[in-house]
Amino acid sequence: MGKKYKIGLIIIGVLLAVAVGFGVMKLFYKEEVNEDINVSSIISNITDYGYTLDDRDTAYMKEVFNELEGILGESTIDYEAYAQALSKLFVIDFYTLNNKINKYDVGSLEYILSSKVDMFRQKAMDTIYKDIIDNTYKDRVQDLPEISSVNIISLEEDSYTLNEEEVAAIKITMNYEYKEDLGYDTEGTIYLVRQASKLEVVSYVPSIEEV
Repeated sequence: MGKKYKIGLIIIGVLLAVAVGFGVMKLFYKEEVNEDINVSSIISNITDYGYTLDDRDTAYMKEVFNELEGILGESTIDYEAYAQALSKLFVIDFYTLNNKINKYDVGSLEYILSSKVDMFRQKAMDTIYKDIIDNTYKDRVQDLPEISSVNIISLEEDSYTLNEEEVAAIKITMNYEYKEDLGYDTEGTIYLVRQASKLEVVSYVPSIEEV
């Protein structure tokens, strides 16, 4: 075997070792990156109504979600209790920003009438969600709000203009508190209408301006 041939084999062997090592390193690095990506998964759902609970949701939201699940599990639904629980979930999910991934991760959309979702999402992204720092890789350093309690101030039967038609609505006014006061809304009014057996949010007016 010639000297040049041996050198060639050595070079090929080294190159193969480097390639394999690089491939292994890339594989492990990819797995490590994937583990650090911020994702959430559904841990509970109320199937007939399309309501879901994620593992990232707060203990308070889980408590109210379980309350709503009990209300909707009854043979006869108490719509006032349903409206109150749904309104609380709306506020908790919408104003709890410390578990949101970025400004596009708008909460409470599943409680809103489908024809109003896009407008609501856009307004949220243009207002209280606009300054959320991306947390895709769990490296965000930012003080963001978390709702700690929601109190129902009043509930009354009212009407709401939907598609140029006056329809029956439930009007609920609430105030809310945060784990830390960062200057976000503390009071608002929500309107819900009934579609078949489901209540849908059609309007939310915070203490400052309509969202």
